[in-house]
Amino acid sequence: FTPWAGRWRERLKDEPEDAQTRRTTMQAVNPAFIPRNHQVEAALTAASREDDLAPLRALLAALQHPYDEQPGAAPFAEPPEPSDRVYKTFCGT
Repeated sequence: FTPWAGRWRERLKDEPEDAQTRRTTMQAVNPAFIPRNHQVEAALTAASREDDLAPLRALLAALQHPYDEQPGAAPFAEPPEPSDRVYKTFCGT
């Protein structure tokens, strides 16, 4: 990674855009929030087993604006822990 990062930083010096413009451009096309299997599974489990729709509502709220900063939704941007990995996927997830 280190050699690549060095080359990338050097190349950025030749770019006409400043760092903030690059950041804004990247954030506009790279969502921070996506429906990750472990989060969908947790929301479905809470809804079906505990009659608790709050996790589903929170996930849906974050997914309505996937490109925006949402400090309260930060957990939805995190990858799963090894213990949270869902090894089965189902049609529609």
